[in-house]
Amino acid sequence: MPTTTSGFFLQCASRGTLELVLPAADTPFGVEHHRREEASGPWRHVATFAGGLGPVEAVSLIQSNFGDPGHLEAVVRAGDRLAAFWCAPSSEPSWSEPRFFAEGAAGDPALIQGGSGGKGNFELVVPHASGGIAHYHRDNDTAELGWRGPVIFGEGLGRFEAVAMIQRVAGAPHGPHAPGDLEVVARVGDRLLMFWRSPGSGAGWHGPEEVVSGVRGTPALFRSAIGGSATLELFSPLARVGLARWCRDDGAHGARFRGPTVFATDLGRCEAVSVIESWPLGRIELAVRAEGRVVHAARDGALWSQRAILGNAPPSPADVPSPATLPPPAATPSRPPAATPSRPPAATPSRPPPSTSSPPPAPLPTGASPRLRAGPHRAGFRRIGALSLSADACYPDTWPFQGALYRCPARSAALLYYPASADGEEAPLSAGGPFPVIAIAHERRLATSAATAGSPAGLAQDYRQLAGVMAHLARWGFVVVAPDLSWLTPDDAPLRRAAVLRDALTHLRAGSRGPLLADFARVGLIGHGLGAQAALALALDAACPFDVRALALLAPAGAPERALPIDALAPRPALVVRGTADPIAASVPAALYDRARAPKHLVTLPGANHFGYTTSLGLVEPLDGHAGLSRREQQAIAMGYLAAFFNGYLRDARGDLDALSGKASLEGLEAREIPVDAEVPDGGAGS
Repeated sequence: MPTTTSGFFLQCASRGTLELVLPAADTPFGVEHHRREEASGPWRHVATFAGGLGPVEAVSLIQSNFGDPGHLEAVVRAGDRLAAFWCAPSSEPSWSEPRFFAEGAAGDPALIQGGSGGKGNFELVVPHASGGIAHYHRDNDTAELGWRGPVIFGEGLGRFEAVAMIQRVAGAPHGPHAPGDLEVVARVGDRLLMFWRSPGSGAGWHGPEEVVSGVRGTPALFRSAIGGSATLELFSPLARVGLARWCRDDGAHGARFRGPTVFATDLGRCEAVSVIESWPLGRIELAVRAEGRVVHAARDGALWSQRAILGNAPPSPADVPSPATLPPPAATPSRPPAATPSRPPAATPSRPPPSTSSPPPAPLPTGASPRLRAGPHRAGFRRIGALSLSADACYPDTWPFQGALYRCPARSAALLYYPASADGEEAPLSAGGPFPVIAIAHERRLATSAATAGSPAGLAQDYRQLAGVMAHLARWGFVVVAPDLSWLTPDDAPLRRAAVLRDALTHLRAGSRGPLLADFARVGLIGHGLGAQAALALALDAACPFDVRALALLAPAGAPERALPIDALAPRPALVVRGTADPIAASVPAALYDRARAPKHLVTLPGANHFGYTTSLGLVEPLDGHAGLSRREQQAIAMGYLAAFFNGYLRDARGDLDALSGKASLEGLEAREIPVDAEVPDGGAGS
């Protein structure tokens, strides 16, 4: 039976599984799909999709009557654009590529499959950027399955922020399954207003009726049949803490909602709620986003049970201490806090170079997954589409390489992240500048055939590979830019790549997109894989007009005998991060670290492969090693050390360097043994 209640949480009608989707807070970007197969079983992450969209602000999920069993369908908002996805609800779901169909969205969308038409149209409402609410529908009786709209209503009431929608059943005399009114509850400020519309293409929207006030976040509206009488139930986060429930008889419009019943105040400030009536137990179940967690709550009678699914939502933009001094995360009911060792991790007696074959990943100690906190800012981003290239970055004409011809673009592209007061594209700049600047050189161009199933389309946009790293550093107060290097030949000659990296910094300093309050006297560089040689080349360029003060090399690759003289970088610091399951970088990271002079730091990630640092890109075997870490874990650990490194050397936050010198564990990694080697002028060697 198709879903007639909007939300991000449902029970699959064909499998009985609970399905949950939510925006990924850090990395990989896109939408995370989680599932629980059994009533008493654990939740597990089954897929991440929409990674190519960058940061996703909201998603709504339904099960449709397309396919057998019915497909899962989602509408995702990234920036102001809406994209539709679908997948079969298999044990390992594979989501489709995005189908963009609308712009101008500005809040959480609400998607259902209604009863209009032979197949049942998709109905969607979403707050509109210019005010009011936009209504779209997809005609599922046509071959092209095209979306139509928008019809705007409520435009004179201001800027709405969230909506929820259901379709009622008309009942007698129209028949037991005849479609009834579409009903929408929408939040403007701290008030919830209700609108309704009769079925049929020519019907208009009516309302509003004011329902309640004193609320925040995204509400849930749902029709319950528990107890034998139809009841319209409304759940919403409260303005302060916890959730509230209101209900009314599912009768005529204008009937007053009874309540509220306040509960879940122990969850703190809640952001969003989604509700289902599960079977075969016939109980109300909620998914709640609150205080950086997602909590699954179920009601048996008058009692609510709660179970944390995961910590995923970003923290509120309050002042947060530096990465090396954060307090341990609060324990959740489903995961006890990890024990904190009384001493730093044991020293590693030797450091043999990794094998060029793909070794089995090193076993990981038991303990909690890393939960490294984000910084005090949010992450805004911009797309740069008119990056001018200097003469030494360009080929004279065409450049043949391995049977292909490479050409320079007239203008190149780049991705920019910066500290902001809100997450999202073109978000307002955060206070507290000027901010240090970091430029990133990404890994080489990949053939489409090399990517695993589920990797995003448009692999040519390689400069988005490390968007998760960029967003994390932006939240810690850095302006981060990654120019497109994919039009250059995929060899290990670094000078042209270094020139493009310099051109991106020049573009930012020119202020062509407005002031960023960027401090170009404090510049850091990051290079991933082949990009490490480009970052090193720019750092060693005596003619570089920027004060490069720190260099981080993430799984550096290339021919060791052709590597630039990294020892000439001193006294500027270098960080080398390598993984034990990385056959691409092989022995290069250890060789570069050995040749570098103090201050230098080497972090070895047990089980990390080469492309696990990217937001969603994976390679078919044997092009990359089999990772012993999940992508989220690998990225979280690497981002924690990168933030500590640049805080320490670009901001003189020397306390952050303890975790990079073997003197302390990085916060959130107390239960992990992460080998760290270091040589610093005032402290000698550390391990």
